[in-house]
Amino acid sequence: MLNLNRRNFLFGSAAAAALTGCATDKIGTRKLKPGEKANVALIGFGIQGRSALMPQFVDQYKLGAQVVVVCDCDKERREAGAKMVDEAYAKRKITDVPKCRAVADFREVIKDPSIDMVCIATPDHWHAYIAVEAMKHGKDVYCEKPLTFNVDEARKVIAAQAKYGRVFQTGSMQRSWDVFRTAAMIVRNGIIGDVKYVDANYGRGGQKLGGPSHPVRFFDKPENAATEGAPNPSVDWDMWLGPCKWRPYSDQLAPRGVNKFYPMFWRFDDDIGTGYNGDWGAHHLDIAQWGLDMDKSGPYKIIRSDEPYSTDLFHGGRRQFGMKMLFHTKTGDVELYHGPFGVWGTVFYGTNGIVAVNRGKIAVWRGTGLVKPNAEIRQKLQDVTFMKDKIVAESVGKAYKDTETSVKKDNRLEAALAKLKETFKLDTAPVQLYKSPNQVQNFVECYFSRKPTISPAEVGGRGAVLCQLCNMSYVYDTGFDWDPVKMDFANGTGKGISLKRDFCRNGWEVVV
Repeated sequence: MLNLNRRNFLFGSAAAAALTGCATDKIGTRKLKPGEKANVALIGFGIQGRSALMPQFVDQYKLGAQVVVVCDCDKERREAGAKMVDEAYAKRKITDVPKCRAVADFREVIKDPSIDMVCIATPDHWHAYIAVEAMKHGKDVYCEKPLTFNVDEARKVIAAQAKYGRVFQTGSMQRSWDVFRTAAMIVRNGIIGDVKYVDANYGRGGQKLGGPSHPVRFFDKPENAATEGAPNPSVDWDMWLGPCKWRPYSDQLAPRGVNKFYPMFWRFDDDIGTGYNGDWGAHHLDIAQWGLDMDKSGPYKIIRSDEPYSTDLFHGGRRQFGMKMLFHTKTGDVELYHGPFGVWGTVFYGTNGIVAVNRGKIAVWRGTGLVKPNAEIRQKLQDVTFMKDKIVAESVGKAYKDTETSVKKDNRLEAALAKLKETFKLDTAPVQLYKSPNQVQNFVECYFSRKPTISPAEVGGRGAVLCQLCNMSYVYDTGFDWDPVKMDFANGTGKGISLKRDFCRNGWEVVV
C-alpha cells in the first residue's frame, strides 16, 4: 500500500541500488535447438504457485515448455516444490525432463541464461521488482495479479515490457474464461445500449467488509506473539520482506512449511499486500475495464465513499466499500461503484439492458431502458427477480462451485452461454475480443509466436492501478481527480498521497 507522502522518496543505499539495475539492452529470445524445450522457473511457491499454477505449467510440456526450477526463500517449501514438479511429470508419464532444481534466490534464476520464462507467484510487494529484473535479463514473464503494489510500479512494469520487448502475461485468468468474454462481448457490441453504470462487487460475504488493506501489524493475535513469532530457520526472512520495512518474523505472514491454506494476513497489510481490492478487485475491476474498452486508459475522477466506517479496530476505521470511479468513454461518462460481495462480480447497466457476470454465472436483461442501480435493485439482482420478463438467459443456480477451480455441477452455464451466443450472433459480431483458452497456455503459446498475450503489462498494470485507486480513496478517506494517461493526480488534488513507497529497504527499488 501507499503509506507516506510524496516528498519522502528514499531508495536505500547506493550500492544496493546499483545492484538492482544491471541490464539495459534488449536480450533476444534464446534460440532453442531442434526438439529442445523452453525452460520455466516458478518463483514463489505458496499455495497459489503449487495448486493453481504449477500443474498448468507442467501441462504445457505438450507445447514445448518444461518446469526446471522452483525458487522460494523458504527451504522447506522450495525443496517440497521441486519434488512436486518431478512427481507431476512422473504422474503424466513424462520422463525426458531434467530433475527440477530448488533455488533459494530469484536473482540466481533470472541471471541463468538457460531459463526462458518465469512465473512469479510471490506476495504483492515483490511482483514488480522481480518482473522488471527478469525482463532485463531476457526472460518472458507470467506474473500473478495484482500485477503491482503501487502506481509507480505499474508505470515501470509497463515501461519495462516496452523497453525490453518481452512477452508478458498477467494472471488475470478470468479473461480466459468463456463466461467473462461472453459478457464483455455483449457489452462491447452495444447489445444493452450505452453503459452508464458498473458495479464491481467483492469482499467478505455478508459482512460488507472487503475494500482496503489494513494498517501494519506484526501478529494476527498479539496475545499469541510468542507462538506466531517463534524462529523459523527454513525461511530467509530478510529476503521474504524485501523492500518492506523490517519487522519480526510472523508465521501468519510467511506460513511455516507447505501450508494448505491461503494466507490472508499478508494480503491485508499496508506494506505487503493490497487488501481485497488487490485480491478480488483485481479480477472484477479487470472485467469492468475490459467491458468498457478502458484497457489503455482509466478513470478521471475518484469519489469518496459515504458508507459507514468500519468499527473493526484492525481496519483502522477505514470504510470498506462504496467508493466510485468516473470514466470518460466513447458513449459518455460511466460511473463504477465498488459494492460488497454477492452473487455478481461485475454488473454493467446499459441504456437498454443489464449484463451481470461472475464465476459460473451470467444473466442478461434486454429491453429494460436505463436502470440506475440502487440498494433495492442490487438486492433483486441477487436472485434474478428483477424484470424477469426481460431476461434473455441466466445461469444463477448452482451450476458451479464458486472457487478457483469452478468445479462443474450441471450444464446451466453452458446452456445460457449457448443461448446468448446464438441470440446475439456473437461469433460474427462487429467487435471481437481476444480469445484465450487458458491464461498459462496463452502465455506459453505467445512465448513461441512472440504475439501479445491476452493480459500484457499495460492491461495488468492499469488493472492494478484501479485496485490502488480504490485503496487510496479508502485509506486517505478522500476523492481526487486522476489523469489516466499519465497515471497521476490531476488538477492539484491528491496532496499528501504517495504513488510509490516512501522507502525501499536494502535498495530494492524498481529500476527500468
